[in-house]
Amino acid sequence: MKKVVFSLGLGIAMLVAGQPQTPMTPEQQALQKTMKTLSKGLSRIQHGILYNDRDELLAGVRMLKRTEEGFLTRHGEALKKYMPENPKFAVSLAKLSEKNIERYIRMMREDIFSRHDYSRITAGYTHIMQECVGCHQKLRRWKWEE
Repeated sequence: MKKVVFSLGLGIAMLVAGQPQTPMTPEQQALQKTMKTLSKGLSRIQHGILYNDRDELLAGVRMLKRTEEGFLTRHGEALKKYMPENPKFAVSLAKLSEKNIERYIRMMREDIFSRHDYSRITAGYTHIMQECVGCHQKLRRWKWEE
């Protein structure tokens, strides 16, 4: 009997945990899709660095560049909803991150085509990740669970 009750409780808990808290708006869904694409691009860059695969590096950089261009035009309103008390800060932070990511992408492309310096390419990748994490910490208020 205890096993049945435990299994039933566990099943219900898993079902509830899998449900989103609130339904996502179409703007939030589009933003999530963009973020997933950026994540895939970063994964491809990392794979290219680890396996000395120039084609994979370039594919990842192209993916980032294509997705990142016009980011604020497409998602500015959705970003404001993460900080309703200060929406201007949300957009200005995203603009700054967008500008920095564009710069790092240019640097990585230059390093891939002319310098062939994997340590500089890795530094560019790291800087992009820092931009992502910094923005998410501020806008989404990420913090360690205690």
